[in-house]
This record gives sequence, C-alpha cells and structure tokens, in this order.
Amino acid sequence: MHRFALSLALVVLMGVGVRSASATELDGFWMDSDGEVVLQVENCGAEMCAKVVWLRLPYGPDRLPLKDFRNPDASLQNRQVCGLKVITGFTKQADGTWGGGNVYVPDLGMSFSGYAEVLSPTQIKVRGYVFLPLFGATEVWSRVAAPPYHCERDGVPPAPERAGQ
Repeated sequence: MHRFALSLALVVLMGVGVRSASATELDGFWMDSDGEVVLQVENCGAEMCAKVVWLRLPYGPDRLPLKDFRNPDASLQNRQVCGLKVITGFTKQADGTWGGGNVYVPDLGMSFSGYAEVLSPTQIKVRGYVFLPLFGATEVWSRVAAPPYHCERDGVPPAPERAGQ
C-alpha cells in the first residue's frame, strides 16, 4: 500500500502535463511503473487534473472497496479511492514541464507538490516531493489503453471469494 502512495505522488507529476484548452500529449490513461494504479488525466477548466480509474488491488483488508481511511479529515475517510480525484491544479510551466498543482496520495493521507516531463508519446517522467524537488522520488509512467474496468463507469468489481468459504 505504501508503494501505491509513492506511485500516486508520482502520478500527480504525470498528470500535470495533461492539457490546456484542447487535447494534449497527456490526455488519457497512464499506469505507474509498478502496474498498481491507472489514472485518467483530463482538462479541469484552465488546469489539468487526474482521477484513479483502476487499481490492481481495489479492496481493503475488510474485502470491501478500498477507502481513503488515512485521510486526516475524518469526514473523508469513507470515500472510495477508486474514482478519487488525486491530481489538481497542474499547468504548463515556462520550462516545458507541468507543475504548480497538488497530488493527493491516499496511502499516506497526504498531498504533495510535483512536476512532470514528457519523454515520448507513451512515457512521462514524474516527480513528487515535499518542500523542494530534491526531497522526492521519480518514476516513469506509461500510457495505456482504457483499463479492463473503470471505477466511475463500472464500479469496483466484486471481491473474489476466499478459498474454503
């Protein structure tokens, strides 16, 4: 679960470069380097945003859809991670990267700063950090086709039955 948090922080960076007024190289679905999460990056007004649309492990220890249980705001701890907007406020920067927004990492219940750099039409380097970019982590995310299920469209698939039940 901790790895998912780091991945989401990096996703934020990735989601940063999604678009301005029209489609850009970041529109669409992006998977973290560990294959644990897919974000859908899209235009949210004048800024870019991204939401979780697929999780490799979409269930919590209670075998129910994974919740934002680490959120410091108790009133938000019951919302599902799948479908959650985790990247907000990213805009194109003068150096060609995307940044200036926030990335929320449900695994940690924390928000981070980040930036993204487009490496190719199918890869983006993302960095999430606290205070300064020096204090962070970098990942390369890959563009993917639409995931097998989409949280907002399909809901979370039923939990598999446990053996012996």
